[in-house]
Amino acid sequence: MVICTVLLLAGSALRAQNDMAFKSHDPKRDANLNPYINKEINPDSNLSINPSANWNMNPLKESSVNPTHNSSINPMINLQLNPQSNDVLNPVIMKGLRPSTETWKGLFLFNDSNQLFGYISVATQNVMLSFDNSGTWNGYYVKAGRAMYNYFTLFGVWTGMFLCYDNQSGYNLFDKTGKWTHIHVK
Repeated sequence: MVICTVLLLAGSALRAQNDMAFKSHDPKRDANLNPYINKEINPDSNLSINPSANWNMNPLKESSVNPTHNSSINPMINLQLNPQSNDVLNPVIMKGLRPSTETWKGLFLFNDSNQLFGYISVATQNVMLSFDNSGTWNGYYVKAGRAMYNYFTLFGVWTGMFLCYDNQSGYNLFDKTGKWTHIHVK
């Protein structure tokens, strides 16, 4: 009985620690993280972080950050960037990369209402794994430039979507036309 109580308290402490991590990333609690309040991290207000105006972070305009033109950032060619080929990046094998793990540390995806939309695990400096709100692995991001990551399906197919750094606290997600989806990462 004592062991069960200790395990329950330890589990509660870890969940509380994860809740604290979320709270420190929550744009509803911190206006600095909210792109609808902080115009510096809103790509509709700040053109320097908007790929429609800043072409060096737009894979549709700049071939060096486009995985169909640059094989070094294409996980179908550069298998070290592909979680299906590189066990270190694969959350099925590396369980600590899963957001359901009590010791998980990562980033949070928020939708246009600042609701939790998913999770991102930073596997390496060049690859981040994407999980939906229920913790199911649904794709990954490959670093393509100093301030952006391209989004790939689990099978390594580029979706055309990409993350661009907001120059302060996280990333904004853009669709394959280069329009902000209003999804942001903190």
